[in-house]
Amino acid sequence: MPVLILVATVIAGVLFWLLRAHYTVKQIKEVDRDTKGLQRQAKSVFESIVGTPLQRVNDVRLAAVILMIQIVRTGSPITASEKTRIFELMENPLEIPTISATFERAWRYTQERRPFSLVADPLLPLFREKLTGEERMQLIDMLTKVASAHSAPSELQREALARLKRRLSAGKPELVTSRSGNHG
Repeated sequence: MPVLILVATVIAGVLFWLLRAHYTVKQIKEVDRDTKGLQRQAKSVFESIVGTPLQRVNDVRLAAVILMIQIVRTGSPITASEKTRIFELMENPLEIPTISATFERAWRYTQERRPFSLVADPLLPLFREKLTGEERMQLIDMLTKVASAHSAPSELQREALARLKRRLSAGKPELVTSRSGNHG
């Protein structure tokens, strides 16, 4: 009989502990759900003050290497021919003195299967500020060469390059109307 009481007590203790843990997890999920907006707002404020890691890149050559790596990592893992083409372009025309170190640094900014525009968009202000129109077209040409190093560029890569080209060549929109009511 004492054994049965001991077993019943242990079972009751385990059940109590499981129910208590379940209730605690449920309460934590509710608090997390209730504060999602605040969590997003805090992240947004932090990023607006400090910026994302890509927004803090201030070297145009590093930014170009980041895009060359990401254009091939968007669809599939990087191949030897694509990596070789990137190294060739880093040597000439980019003239980067520390090719392997710069490649490793740029690699940390990229992510496999990440949409190209999520990497390119934060770098657009840097390219617009530092590159001439001709240099912007050279950047698009370099990205196209890297995308076609292993095989013909995929539809995803072609669309990403076309979007980048449009966004790079687009200037600040001019105001069509004036205060006097003249419409251009």
